[in-house]
Amino acid sequence: MRLKVSEIVKAAGGTLLCGQEDTVVTSFATDSREVKSGVMFVPIRGEKTDGHRYIETAFDSGGAASFTEEDIRTEQKVTWENRPLVLVDDCRAALQKTAAWYRSQFDIPVVGITGSVGKTTAKEMVAQALSAAGNVHKTAGNQNSQVGVPITVCGLKKEHTAAVVEMGVSMPGEMERIAAVVKPTCAVMTNIGVSHIEFMKTRENILTEKAHIADYLPEDGALFVNGDDDLLPGLKKTCPHKVVTFGVDFPCDWTASDLREADGGTFFTCTGPGGEHQKLFVPAAGRHNVRNALAAFAVARYLKVPAEDAARAIGAYKAPAMRQQIFDCGGLTLIDDSYNASPDSMRSAIDVLTTRGNPGKTVAVLADMLELGDFAAKGHFEVGTYAREKGVDLLVAVGELAKEIAAGYGQSALWFADNGEASTFLKETLQPGDAVLVKGSRSMKTDEIVASLKEKFS
Repeated sequence: MRLKVSEIVKAAGGTLLCGQEDTVVTSFATDSREVKSGVMFVPIRGEKTDGHRYIETAFDSGGAASFTEEDIRTEQKVTWENRPLVLVDDCRAALQKTAAWYRSQFDIPVVGITGSVGKTTAKEMVAQALSAAGNVHKTAGNQNSQVGVPITVCGLKKEHTAAVVEMGVSMPGEMERIAAVVKPTCAVMTNIGVSHIEFMKTRENILTEKAHIADYLPEDGALFVNGDDDLLPGLKKTCPHKVVTFGVDFPCDWTASDLREADGGTFFTCTGPGGEHQKLFVPAAGRHNVRNALAAFAVARYLKVPAEDAARAIGAYKAPAMRQQIFDCGGLTLIDDSYNASPDSMRSAIDVLTTRGNPGKTVAVLADMLELGDFAAKGHFEVGTYAREKGVDLLVAVGELAKEIAAGYGQSALWFADNGEASTFLKETLQPGDAVLVKGSRSMKTDEIVASLKEKFS
């Protein structure tokens, strides 16, 4: 990206208070510690801190410019003559407006990805499949928020032939705003679960919110949805755009059959519209990843990527860090799924743990799941019950909410207050041949347990 401050002022509907309008901006940042030459600072007001306090720091670090919601020049004892300061009503909205204008400069396929769980994995697989035919820009990590999405869009460059943008929401109204920024030409919805149900109240409300990803699809755009989800296929009746289903358990437009687990992943046959057949291998465990591969292949074919090229690219997929990465630690199988957790993703991870066929015991280390609101107690209890029903040999619960996971599993479950206590027990108990899953919401930092086990057994 290379935008002049004057272009940003116009796109954001702001006023240049000071500085040179021909100053060039190459990217945006909301953390003053990430500001360097060419970066424009976006000060966000949060519950704990106000980014406006760091505008001067951002300029001292070489920042090119900054948004502001107030004229701070009289409050700071610095010279502002060469410091472009753009006054706007709302810095977050100004960033989104700028990104939306910048997006309009590109006439390339843009794939939006949303869902309650699995967005990042689906994003990575779709980008992997499309990379077989060009230079693909994609969301870094899980920068899928109201701020992360516009920053991702502003990373587009003229050499990109396609983009894959992860789009997350937690509150009503958010998808409409970021959809206006991304304007996807096609979109993928992975599932409708209970993540963020604390704010959305019902799964039906979550569906309504996430369906706004299709608001800006072109007339010939397509929405790809998980046909195994109990709510998503209903969009075929309500969405004004073409809806394409993919799935494993029920008849869909794109289906998987002849599943065979081997080599740390799954081989299967993909059947699509018109009787198209393609052998695929996804190097990631679990039926949920077969669905992700189906979505990736379906999108790739929709965008005219040759079938064999897309299949080859999906076969080279590598799981992102802390998302069901499987490690052999001196004979101990360690499944690191510590990035985040919801009841739906917990069940998928438990399926992976219990179908590996290790000679030793299966151990599930499960921590608190957050943002479940009134569903928290029930959601945690049901995960514990599911672990028992699937044959998990030992359940280790970590955190206050996880007491309900232990209760759902039964009296033989163990509970620990923190990661340190759990790690100490696990290092004394686990043996080569065992398989252990570690999973919890990001703020539970269960990657600390993963690190401890790696150090002990590797």
